[in-house]
Amino acid sequence: MIENKPGAGGNIAASQVARASPDGYTLLMGTTNTHGINSALYPTMPYDPIKDFAPVGMVAENVVVLLANQSFPGKTLQEAVDVLRKNPGKYTYASPGVGTVHQLAMEQLKQAANLDVVHAAYKGAGPAMSDLVAGHVPLMIGGIAPALPFLSDGRVRILGVANTERYPTLPDVPLFSEVAPGVSVRSWIGLFAPAGTAAPVVERLSADLRAVLQDPGFAATLQPLGMAPRPITPQAFGDMVRDDMPKWSAAVKASGATQ
Repeated sequence: MIENKPGAGGNIAASQVARASPDGYTLLMGTTNTHGINSALYPTMPYDPIKDFAPVGMVAENVVVLLANQSFPGKTLQEAVDVLRKNPGKYTYASPGVGTVHQLAMEQLKQAANLDVVHAAYKGAGPAMSDLVAGHVPLMIGGIAPALPFLSDGRVRILGVANTERYPTLPDVPLFSEVAPGVSVRSWIGLFAPAGTAAPVVERLSADLRAVLQDPGFAATLQPLGMAPRPITPQAFGDMVRDDMPKWSAAVKASGATQ
């Protein structure tokens, strides 16, 4: 059974699972926000993302892309950086919201490339995409799925990818790190059990998850959504979450984002 618990960037759902019985029957589909950004974004947290959970495994990585309206003069990522640098304060970029991995990716690019671009925070990707297509904002940072209908007809184009590696279906689209060394983000979804879940239970859940992720049909389902399966062990997943915490803290502080 799937129970959606929206609110507070995933904190409501995460806190419920953190308090659940550690029997392997209640799991959290966590995100970069619930187990990374939120700890630096919110003044208080209803759970500890490290101590209150047992990592099961990453499900998928989400591609984060910089999109442009067809009228924006920069046709490539480098051209876009040049245009923005020559016109400080002139252009605006949309994001799905304050404190999202998307906004933080763009803020890192702005800092590293010395760009003055105004941030317009929307309540979700849908409204932001609508204004990008209509030309109300020239740029948007977000996921690829909302852009698909408009990429095919040329009203929107992809300038760059903020992830650590080029996305398989976008092999010719450059990374942010190629124009601003060191700038990259990891945006993911993954499974967590409550802390105290027995190790054999976690291993069984992890094995079942990896079996699904290695199914070519599942990967094909994720691809149009801008997601790629990432089967890793519970230990490796937990280490990644822990290692990324200081990076998100620094990114949130530098961006000035708060909730």
